Amino acid sequence: MELMFWWLLPILLLAAILIGVLAWKLDRGESAMRVAGTLANTQRLRGLPAYRRAVKRSWRMGMVSLIVLALAFGGAAMSASRWVYTDVETPEAYNRDIVLCLDVSGSMVEYDAEVIDRYLEMLPGFDGERMSLVLWNSSAVPVFPLTDDYSFVEEQLTDIREAMLDGDILEYGKGTLNRPGASLVGDGLASCLLQFDNVKNRGQTAAPTSTPGTRPDASAPPATVPGTERRSRSVILATDNVVNGSPTVSFSQATELAAEYDIKIYGLDANTFSDAFQQEYEGLMKRHAFEYFRLEDGKSVDAIVDAITSEQASRWQGAPQVLIIDTPRIWLTIGLIGAAGVLITMWRTRS
Repeated sequence: MELMFWWLLPILLLAAILIGVLAWKLDRGESAMRVAGTLANTQRLRGLPAYRRAVKRSWRMGMVSLIVLALAFGGAAMSASRWVYTDVETPEAYNRDIVLCLDVSGSMVEYDAEVIDRYLEMLPGFDGERMSLVLWNSSAVPVFPLTDDYSFVEEQLTDIREAMLDGDILEYGKGTLNRPGASLVGDGLASCLLQFDNVKNRGQTAAPTSTPGTRPDASAPPATVPGTERRSRSVILATDNVVNGSPTVSFSQATELAAEYDIKIYGLDANTFSDAFQQEYEGLMKRHAFEYFRLEDGKSVDAIVDAITSEQASRWQGAPQVLIIDTPRIWLTIGLIGAAGVLITMWRTRS
């Protein structure tokens, strides 16, 4: 604890002393005038019990007035001098990165807003994790990079959800149809994986240039960026897996790439049928020990959040920050009590 403006106290104390001396001198002058005009034969009056009680009461009220005035002055002086304490805080955040990977193809139109709702439901369950959003169809568009600004994430998701409900695909689907085909799951998932630093550092681009049906070169060992090797990485993939066209990277190859880089995929299947698309989706998730959920399952949100937050992840410590915190409450309280006491004593004295 310390006073920020400590020099203010001696100045105020000196001012109080000067005011007290001036008041004392004025009172002495008035007393001298009263003595000069004293009435004769008042000894009997001063000896009366009622007079003595009045004198004692006046003396007590004077002492009370002095005390409450000191409280009011002291509280105000300490508050003005800023009673603060300093603390050194080292901010911490969990080393978890999460990419929200959403298929916005035509077959997903009636499900996309519901998926966004599920994403919004997940937000309160996270604390310090970085999040990113990628929308994709035949091509992928990163809406925002990895960030832990959850108010910004919520704002972006809400805006996209409203555009989806309004059917404004030109608003939320910009850039997702730059190639032939639709719902190219492998390319979409690969683009989501490239949001992570260690995958991005491999030197690939978000739009693979290899021939269709071939896997990107995986001969080189995975590259890591300092500080990312202990970071937990997850992709929440929402799609119905209804592929229309020839992707550059197949769904199977994209899941293998995720497994290679130790990226966990949480599959959120919007397909309501048990067809070949659904079976492929579930089969690929189980092959690599990834999590698979049906969008229609009401428990999927809690299950995904619990699964992500239960993963072991180190805590990242930021640069220490010095916090200066004002704590004027006690002195303001004392000052207010003193001020109220001054008003009460003035009222009692006049009455």
